[in-house]
Amino acid sequence: MEYTIPDYSLQYGRKHVSASGATQPVDEHILKLLLRQEYGMGFPSSARMRGGQCVQYGADYGLGTLDYSPILGATEGVDDAQAMRSALTEYMQYQPLTWDDGKDAEAYEAFKEYIPEMVKYAIAGIKEYFGDEEIEGEYTRYYKDERIDVPTIMFLDYSSETKELDLKCSFPTRNPPKKDGTRTWRVPKPRTEPTEYQLAQQAVYWKGTGLKPGLLFVTAEGYHLCTPENCAALQPESLEEAYENVVRRWLVVQNLLKASNGNWKTLFGLVAPDFGQIAGRHGGEILSIAKKAWDIA
Repeated sequence: MEYTIPDYSLQYGRKHVSASGATQPVDEHILKLLLRQEYGMGFPSSARMRGGQCVQYGADYGLGTLDYSPILGATEGVDDAQAMRSALTEYMQYQPLTWDDGKDAEAYEAFKEYIPEMVKYAIAGIKEYFGDEEIEGEYTRYYKDERIDVPTIMFLDYSSETKELDLKCSFPTRNPPKKDGTRTWRVPKPRTEPTEYQLAQQAVYWKGTGLKPGLLFVTAEGYHLCTPENCAALQPESLEEAYENVVRRWLVVQNLLKASNGNWKTLFGLVAPDFGQIAGRHGGEILSIAKKAWDIA
């Protein structure tokens, strides 16, 4: 289905909304629009983020859902050992951040040890959840909420005719350094409840597809399947409330863009920035762009 995008929205490069956009602070959301539209760039990745993507890459490789096409369907998967190796090979291509005093580089080196095991648990959890059902991989989907001027974009990690599942990876956290300067890492237990962001994402997927929601929490210690049967947050009443909160956030940004009349300076003048947060998450280069964007005096 084709959707008509209003001119005021196209001026800012906003062609759709998403769950992630609804859970970002508004200052970071409009900064992200600016980066994409005027600078052709996005926010930087991190070892944790890239690690999670590579765990999914390995799981997809094992299940036959890598580069999934809804027309062609899944292909034949590979054994767990090959899937684990492929994920680690993919992860090795990541270049750590250079502006955070070496924290991301340290995490990058540490996570190499855990990614293969997490791939194994991810594959096991996905297979348990879907059982004999045919598994679809990730591809672009849309739906339209009539209150929002643009369509909603969705990327479901895994789905079938009746339900969907999103993979959520938690990597180890640092322990304090030892006297000799070395450090160990603490492997967390899998979560059993969704975060606010995860609930918002599930609410959007539920509203947009009608599929039964599910979350697969994976760490190097094991996995946990979070479903409506064992998690009240994934029940329809909770999902409906979370979805309405998402729509409210989409509407705030929509109204800001309308009020700005295609003028970036006007738009940034309507939102207060948190430069400390921007610097900590995205580094000096993006902080400089942000300060220039908010130079509205």
